[in-house]
Amino acid sequence: MVQVPLKDYSYANARVRAMSARLLEPHVYRELLEAPDYNQALAVLENTEYGPDIEHFMLEGARPTTIDRAFNRNLVRTFSKIKEFFIGRPEELVNALLARWDPYNLKTILRGMRALVPKAEIARNLVPIGAIDLVTLEEIVGQPDLRASIDAMVVLGREWPIPYGRAVMAHLAEYLHEHDLSVLELALDRFHYQELGKILEGKDADAALVREVMVMEVDAVNIATLMRICGLELKEFRAQDYFVPGGTIGDAEEFAKIMSLGQPEQVYERLSHRMPYKDALAGAWKAFEERGESVFEDEMQKHIIKTCLKMSKDPLGIGVIIDFMWRKYLEITNLRIIVRGKSIGLIESQIRKELVLFGEEQKGG
Repeated sequence: MVQVPLKDYSYANARVRAMSARLLEPHVYRELLEAPDYNQALAVLENTEYGPDIEHFMLEGARPTTIDRAFNRNLVRTFSKIKEFFIGRPEELVNALLARWDPYNLKTILRGMRALVPKAEIARNLVPIGAIDLVTLEEIVGQPDLRASIDAMVVLGREWPIPYGRAVMAHLAEYLHEHDLSVLELALDRFHYQELGKILEGKDADAALVREVMVMEVDAVNIATLMRICGLELKEFRAQDYFVPGGTIGDAEEFAKIMSLGQPEQVYERLSHRMPYKDALAGAWKAFEERGESVFEDEMQKHIIKTCLKMSKDPLGIGVIIDFMWRKYLEITNLRIIVRGKSIGLIESQIRKELVLFGEEQKGG
């Protein structure tokens, strides 16, 4: 089919709605959950939108890691199709939505190389939907060690739309002194959102919606960081060094003041009063003692998804794209949970407890 790039959303949104019709129906989830074992669950999946992707990798075996790769392939193919619909400003905004996968992929490589994970395994976990293509990412993964991969990011990053190599280079000495990977990860996040903020400048409603998504993502990073580092002695680093601009917390000084409260309960209470995520934060706090700061990341992720699923009110705006993207992401997130649960023999009720916003997505839009 000949693709017709568009400068507005009307025709493209109609096509995205058609793609929404291919999201899995509730009865498919029921069949997956009720499948007596892993192989039966895979048989159900093979008869869905994911069948060709599973078949593509089946020669590598039917392991959950292989199925993960099939899910990634489906996600990349689906979102890449959306990118082809647009040119001009709408294309910029769609790319801005997908740009979050670039730092995700770079951090996946850094963590994998640091932990000496086999290169093939690192590559399987990449989701090349952003501006950095798979060939480039595999070149970075293919370096002999972590330092060489970092050097490759610096060199290759000069050509990317958001030149992450500049951020890595600026903090390389700090990383080499501390050998703390979070230094580079934070540098990537800070640079990513700083550059994204420039792209999203403007008062039009579509840019405002994408900016709203970005603000929630930045807030999620800062909240998780505050809950992780509050009470720690930072030695050579200042609290401000952990701050990512672009969210609800106005500046590094305010971030430092919240952190100076010291105790997690005080930080949580301040965040609850200061930020528009009272329910998400309260849910996280209930499980904080048992699960640690990662529960704040999980609850904020749920909040972001729920919010994005309500952004399609304007049928001619980018909200339709945002709604679909997060609905698709949520679908694959839950499929991964089901497949992994089946692979280790969890029963239906155990898997259901792990599913994210299962059934609630129908309330969106």
